[in-house]
Amino acid sequence: MKAILYCRKSTDTEDKQVMSLDAQAFELKAVASRENIEIIDTYLESKSAKTFGRPLFNEMIKRISSGEANVILCWKSDRLSRNPTDSAILQTLLQQGTLERIITFDRTYHSNDNVLIFGIEQLMANQYIRELSANVKRGNREKLRRGEWINRAPYGYKNDKNTKTLVIVKSQAYKVKRAFELYATGEYSYSQIAKELTMQKSLVERLLNKKFYYGIMESQGTEYPGVHKPIITKSLFDQVQEIKNGVTVTKQRPQKLPFTYRGLMKCAECGCLLTATIKKGKYQYYYCTNGKGICSQHLSYLDDKKVTELFSAEIAKLRFDEELIEIMYQAARERYENGTYNEQTTIDSLNLQLHQMKQRERKLLQSYTSGLIDNDLYTEEAQKLGTEKTALETKLKNYTANAHTGLSTLELTKEVFLNSNRAISEFETGNPDKKRNVVNSLLWNFSIKDKKVLETNFKTPFNVIANAPKNGDLTTMLPDRDSNPNSWYQKPESYH
Repeated sequence: MKAILYCRKSTDTEDKQVMSLDAQAFELKAVASRENIEIIDTYLESKSAKTFGRPLFNEMIKRISSGEANVILCWKSDRLSRNPTDSAILQTLLQQGTLERIITFDRTYHSNDNVLIFGIEQLMANQYIRELSANVKRGNREKLRRGEWINRAPYGYKNDKNTKTLVIVKSQAYKVKRAFELYATGEYSYSQIAKELTMQKSLVERLLNKKFYYGIMESQGTEYPGVHKPIITKSLFDQVQEIKNGVTVTKQRPQKLPFTYRGLMKCAECGCLLTATIKKGKYQYYYCTNGKGICSQHLSYLDDKKVTELFSAEIAKLRFDEELIEIMYQAARERYENGTYNEQTTIDSLNLQLHQMKQRERKLLQSYTSGLIDNDLYTEEAQKLGTEKTALETKLKNYTANAHTGLSTLELTKEVFLNSNRAISEFETGNPDKKRNVVNSLLWNFSIKDKKVLETNFKTPFNVIANAPKNGDLTTMLPDRDSNPNSWYQKPESYH
């Protein structure tokens, strides 16, 4: 007899199997050994049997129907099925004799005498799971009526396993409340709130829809008053819903203020973005949002003039004397043009080596087909030649590409240097919008602590310019021989 060993453990909380899959398999292998049964395959499936459609179960049935096996080994019959469709399939296979036996840990169902008993047990298993499901649902409804939450805690809370209640997570609750407050002003979109509070936009959208935060639980279309501590008031929730639904309110929505650098800086201590406010009617100040509720920098304010100075000092690292740029460019161009001959000589040499390599491949093949060398030697030598040939082709490709792109890359490098100087001029003389565009085009990760720049990075390719020696060589800024110049160069038109 050939058997398939099938073990199942439900992922459904309503149907937990005490024994693990490995434990079931171990016990059943002992049964197979005792009964002298050959196990041709083992299926371990973690899926509920309440409904039709288990992939591994269906594959097992297909193999039994095709005659690969005629016995199923399983811990108990309810591991095979708890729904009428799968039960009917198993009974049909038993009655037809295609499935000769179903062997469980404590009994055996034969195709000729125990089909009725197997069918009754399957019906009992199906009825049990239906009653269990109904009992669980009834219990959940009763808990909800008592104000107890039955699922995983929403963002802003956590499940207390000891008291079986919800406890507020202060850092998350702060963000929840702040998100409602920001949206209620009418000045912020989902994306802007997500950026201010370092959250996912999708999370902001979900939590702004939840009545749970003012004390109402929703389940299966029914609302229940919860005993958990609210994070916001119902009036704040209603105000947010009015704005979301486009309801006109009597209070005029304030116009959004044009803060130059809002969203372009972050706090080096907690990682939250710096936001902005107006003080004394006209002065702009920047400060940490304290989105995590743990930041000591939250009360440290930077005025607009100081922030401009900080950005200006960083951008100034890109400044190069334009006369020096031209001298460096001309010197590099001359060296490149003088070196073109040597590069072409290398390309010709590589082409010759590649031609010779192809001749060696043909001779090797002729020796093999004429029987002069055996298969093992031919395979070994062919692999060696293939490796050498690939290396030559790669080297030739790189040198050829460099011959075509070297001069154009040099031109692009010069243009990057000149654009860096233009960016500095744009920032120094431009209006607030121009300044913001320049900063956004050049810098990222601009981190502030104690009113000083703790860390910042230049975007590609300006990171190369910022770190270049002021008396260096233009060719040192060229990309590697094997790289594509267009992969690092982009014409920075966004701040023009």
